[in-house]
Amino acid sequence: MFFKFIIRALKYRKQRLLLAFAALAVAAALATVLFGTYGTVERRLRDEFRAYGANITAVPVGGTTVPIEVVAAAERLGANAAPFVMNGEQVGFIPAKTEPLTSFWHVRGSRTPAPGECLAGELMNLSLGASYKGCRVVGIVSTGGPEDQQIFSPLGETSLASYVQIRAPGDRMDQIRAELSKQFPTVDFRSIRAVTDTENAVVLKIRASLLALTLVILIITTLCVTGNFTEMVLERAKEIAILKALGAAERRIAAFFISESAALALAATLVGYVAGVFAAAAIGRQIFGGAFRPQPDAMVFAGVIVVMLVVATTATAIAAARIWSIEPAMILRGE
Repeated sequence: MFFKFIIRALKYRKQRLLLAFAALAVAAALATVLFGTYGTVERRLRDEFRAYGANITAVPVGGTTVPIEVVAAAERLGANAAPFVMNGEQVGFIPAKTEPLTSFWHVRGSRTPAPGECLAGELMNLSLGASYKGCRVVGIVSTGGPEDQQIFSPLGETSLASYVQIRAPGDRMDQIRAELSKQFPTVDFRSIRAVTDTENAVVLKIRASLLALTLVILIITTLCVTGNFTEMVLERAKEIAILKALGAAERRIAAFFISESAALALAATLVGYVAGVFAAAAIGRQIFGGAFRPQPDAMVFAGVIVVMLVVATTATAIAAARIWSIEPAMILRGE
């Protein structure tokens, strides 16, 4: 009986089933994109915020220097750290450690001076190859900040620094800052609120927007499927009336419709998920850069299946409520 019901629906109600299938497939594709993006957007955004530099600065309390051990301690906690030694306009730094924290620097020439070489801020009015206090300029730095008036030379062996810049993962910044404060009570670890607050606000707003957009899409899909299956119930009123006249229970008939929509939802989810995986890869490449890499995720797939089944069965259950109001005698008399 169930398969006859399905076959008749496919045979005589192709257009409505195709509309419902299309709505579910589009919703599944969008849900795949949004679920996949929701799970990775925080990591990707925090990676992008690395370009803004340090979010913690370690400065001395009641002194002039910071122990260099702060760098190693921060790195053990999963942060990037770079020491700086100030001497007037001259700044000693370690190029390899500083580079991950200074991607916002615009450097013309080399970023990694060797011993005897240096970088010059653009406001120092030095050209590449010029000599300044015994060092040869191999790079010109432009940041729009104090770095434009400084000279950066490779830092040799030292146990002290004027200050240390630290880039901690945004979601662990407070934890790392607190741990470092315990280890080094003579150092003040100041969070750079402009970077930290902006990062957290953007992450929260984007995740909330994705969640709201997902809910709106699912509500619209539910309404679309409800409309289609309501019309199908009305169009198949004669079949329903015959089944009821033969003694079929309303729940059993409603189960036919719900099973039909669940099967439709599973097929639509398979098509939509594949499309969504490729769409998510294209969107990720467009927004965050990198290679075009579709990344199927079993958890996302399972989540999309569950959500689409809930949407389809809910929508069909609403439509199937009309079955209880169908009177076999009136329908079969043609009224």
